[in-house]
Amino acid sequence: MDLKKQIGQLFVVGYQGLEPTPEFLEFVHEWGIGGIIVFVRNIGDPQRLPAVLRTLAEAAGQVQFTSIDQEGGLVMRILSGGSLFPGAMALAATGRPELAEQVGAAMGRELRALGINWNLAPVLDINHAQNPGIGARSFGETPEQVARFGVPFIRGLQQGGVLACAKHFPGLGHARADTHLRLPTIPYDRERLQTFELVPFRAAIEAGVGAIMTSHVFFPAFETTPNLPATLSRAVLTDLLRHDMGFEGLVITDDLEMGAITETYGVPEAARLAFLAGADLLLICHDLGRERQAAETLLAEVQANPEARRRLDASLARIERARRHLAAPIGTATLAELAARHRPLIEKTHRQAVLVSHQRPGVLPVSVGRPCLAFCPQIASLVQVEETHQGDGLLALIKERLPGAQGASFDPRGTADEIVAEFEALAAPAPADAPLLLFTYNAHLFDGQAKAIRRILARRPQAIVVAVRNPYDLGLFPEAGAGLATFGFRTPALRACLDVLTGAAAPGQGPWPVDLALASHTSPATT
Repeated sequence: MDLKKQIGQLFVVGYQGLEPTPEFLEFVHEWGIGGIIVFVRNIGDPQRLPAVLRTLAEAAGQVQFTSIDQEGGLVMRILSGGSLFPGAMALAATGRPELAEQVGAAMGRELRALGINWNLAPVLDINHAQNPGIGARSFGETPEQVARFGVPFIRGLQQGGVLACAKHFPGLGHARADTHLRLPTIPYDRERLQTFELVPFRAAIEAGVGAIMTSHVFFPAFETTPNLPATLSRAVLTDLLRHDMGFEGLVITDDLEMGAITETYGVPEAARLAFLAGADLLLICHDLGRERQAAETLLAEVQANPEARRRLDASLARIERARRHLAAPIGTATLAELAARHRPLIEKTHRQAVLVSHQRPGVLPVSVGRPCLAFCPQIASLVQVEETHQGDGLLALIKERLPGAQGASFDPRGTADEIVAEFEALAAPAPADAPLLLFTYNAHLFDGQAKAIRRILARRPQAIVVAVRNPYDLGLFPEAGAGLATFGFRTPALRACLDVLTGAAAPGQGPWPVDLALASHTSPATT
């Protein structure tokens, strides 16, 4: 294999549209690109995806890593034809790690049926209530909780036939800024990081996780160069992850087109630095021009730098070792057949994830035949990694289950006055004693939404608050008649919630995966 195609092995790249363009296929062929990442924009009818992936592998002339962010819950790419899986915090809310393993295995089987062999999941970040980009993507707020559910999920994924990827090393949960936009700093000392952030990753390594993804966060406890993110830090990727923690699997960067990188180093230079720091695979998700520039930059580095040549050989050996496992045969069941087989598991898990924080006597259940009001957020992407399809039908689902419901929606990022005005227009013609369902969407991060809900509750203290994203919202509104958390906005989670609201199903009994009180009085120690 010539040097150019050896360099190409290091790249996992994305393309635009349902079909790769001739220019993209030429790039894949010329460089022997080692991996592809797919998004909703590439899928359309999932049954067409295997043929597209075969075309890309033929262009590359090899078995490729075919990767996806299919975390479940908030972050999913397969939104039709397959299972709508619960996310990490929903799994933790069940209190049953065995369900995490079963859901992971089901997810792995469905991905392999589409030709995908690498899931960039799970998130092993330990969440903080004020983190803008993690939230319900995490298994919880303690190292033990995240490891307790993350490890069986990893085990299930890999039993299902796909490579798992623990992210975002060495931990993104206590970052205040969204790395899609800018570079955060986590200033904790080594002792704190060793006994907190690193604990789930150490457990994942011991459990045999196949890959680890880096975070675009500056950790001054490990890296002395100011504002050098972990993704580009040899101290983090080689000294800490390889030497101290003994990880021998694949290290992949987070997307090098995120703001934390593009606003500081730029994609080609970041690719060079990440490779020299110890990354085996460089993830560039969107722009063909940047993908090509990064490959050319890395080629020049390896040609000029003997140490880079040695680094290349080490990464190629790890890549080849992982690729041998990807070629293992898989089952013949179709995605539709697998989704039908998995439906009881998925529905059961979503039901057990609906938790009730509190309720006053007589508030629950809501009578199916009685008129009621439903005030719902517009389900919108709050960070770039999300896909919010399948969350837009909340009002329709409510009216299907509660035929007497009258509903309206609000912008979760609106001002308090705007949101209250929308509510008043809904409530004006309704009976004053009509039950009120108030659905929230990260009110703990949006001051206008939180103030509006408080003003509404002052008038309607029997209202039921339902948090359809992060559960922390419930900690803001103890005065509500009842509080429920769904840990996600996908249709099965919303149906499970309506089952509980109407008394058709009992709520879950698992322990809360987070401390609801943290929503109102704490913030991360980061910038």
